Amino acid sequence: MSEHVDDLVSAGLYDSAAPDSAQRLDLFVFLLDEVGASIPELVQADEQGGLLSFAAFRTLRTGRDGLTFAEAARQAEIDPNVALNLWRGAGFADPRPFERRFGGHDIEMFRLFGLLAGFVPHEQVLQLMRTMGEAVRRIAEAEVAMLRSNVEAPLAEKREYVEVARTYRAVAHAMLPRISDAMDAMHRHHLQAIGRRYSEVNAPTSALNVVQLAVGFADLAGYTSLWYELEPQYLAVMLDRFEATTGDVIAATGANVVKRIGDAVMFVSNAPGVACSLALDLLEACAAAHLPKLRVGVAFGDVMVRQGDFYGPTVNLAARLVASAEAGTALTDAGLQQRLERVRSGYAFVAAGKYNLAGFAEPVEAFQLLRP
Repeated sequence: MSEHVDDLVSAGLYDSAAPDSAQRLDLFVFLLDEVGASIPELVQADEQGGLLSFAAFRTLRTGRDGLTFAEAARQAEIDPNVALNLWRGAGFADPRPFERRFGGHDIEMFRLFGLLAGFVPHEQVLQLMRTMGEAVRRIAEAEVAMLRSNVEAPLAEKREYVEVARTYRAVAHAMLPRISDAMDAMHRHHLQAIGRRYSEVNAPTSALNVVQLAVGFADLAGYTSLWYELEPQYLAVMLDRFEATTGDVIAATGANVVKRIGDAVMFVSNAPGVACSLALDLLEACAAAHLPKLRVGVAFGDVMVRQGDFYGPTVNLAARLVASAEAGTALTDAGLQQRLERVRSGYAFVAAGKYNLAGFAEPVEAFQLLRP
């Protein structure tokens, strides 16, 4: 240990008078001796606030670097400028010209998009890259937040810096390959499930992929005020319960979660009756979970499905209806009521009046969904 002290002091990394000097020294020795870091690497990591995660990122890079971005693009036989557009589309900043952090996996990624360009226009490939980048970024964001909260925070509070670094490295080494395999398995299952959603209703194909779907939004009433009333830890527990409850209820019906926006969730189903029953199921499940009252808006009609999201007047109508619904209620429009009024099922329609909704020229006749 002592052989590193002078070098660490000279580099400005170690101060024996600091309150956590012993713990920092243990961390530096671990990174130097067991991880194989160099003093310049530690200086850079310290400046960027990444000492505790250095070992994990070293593990992530092992065997996956050595090439510049341009070299990786050339080996993939793709124009570097095209590769750069794809890289930006995935949400990454321009790589530095002489930075060697690319490798075989990046080459294969570029080759994949080169192959796709043989089937669809380049702009469509770029849109797919954007969608993939956003989806994977969200997964990575969730992973990092989970580890920071549940691993780093409690250990760092006790100044167990080496344990933080060891745990991060263990996760990167043992868990991430399995996460990649799990993502592949889920991707295949989602492809089949979405394919069935189209085939079960014989949805016609079109250049813009316009299909008929029920669209729903559900959000927690009074969420903004709760942000100021609750401590962050209680708010986090409430949001976790909301996501778990709504996710389970939506999945159980065969509907799909499209996205979550803070305290709201958007879902779609090819069966309008299922969507109506689901709206009431959500109200009841959130009440049983002791969550703040939910409000739901549901509409049915033509929807354009593009890059994993849904667009059109039907989506806008559902969003406006949820904004107009009273806490603890679900609203739909006259079109859906007329379509289903003779269906005997677990829901009924009660006239709720006409609403002036933003974006709609005429007042919209709304109906409240209730149990029969």
